[in-house]
Amino acid sequence: MISLECDNLFSTWREQARWLLSHQVDPSQVSWGEAEVADLFATDQSIPEALGPFQTRVPKALLQLLESAACYHGDQRWSLLYEVLWRVSHGDRTAMLAGDKLGSELQRRIKQVSREAHHLHAFVRFIALPAGAGPELPEYVAWHEPAHDILKSASQHFIGRMGRH
Repeated sequence: MISLECDNLFSTWREQARWLLSHQVDPSQVSWGEAEVADLFATDQSIPEALGPFQTRVPKALLQLLESAACYHGDQRWSLLYEVLWRVSHGDRTAMLAGDKLGSELQRRIKQVSREAHHLHAFVRFIALPAGAGPELPEYVAWHEPAHDILKSASQHFIGRMGRH
């Protein structure tokens, strides 16, 4: 089994998944884990250095779904994404749909991430700092600890509304 760490970054996972897919590595042979947690079934086998012979094209909509679902904190976070990618790249597009068992889990995760982003937009309130607080400090601050990795994508909402404040 190949054990990989993508540092919870979609871009890193995407590169790793591209390499694995090009070498036809089955999802059951890959484990995405955390750096601190040792995988009992991991081997010394590493990710291939160059792209393999298998080339496929996946729908752009799938990449958007996978990127959204990647924000979800939960078990088998990256493994589920690779399994969906594997099935779609091999002609089974039902893996993207809510009627499929895997697709249902994918859609549920996307919905949870979207709900968390809505909560951030709806309930976070900024407060002004005192005028003499310091030139390096922002004018307004807020605190929110989301259940999923949404801060980067959801913060664009506030950037558009508050500008440089």
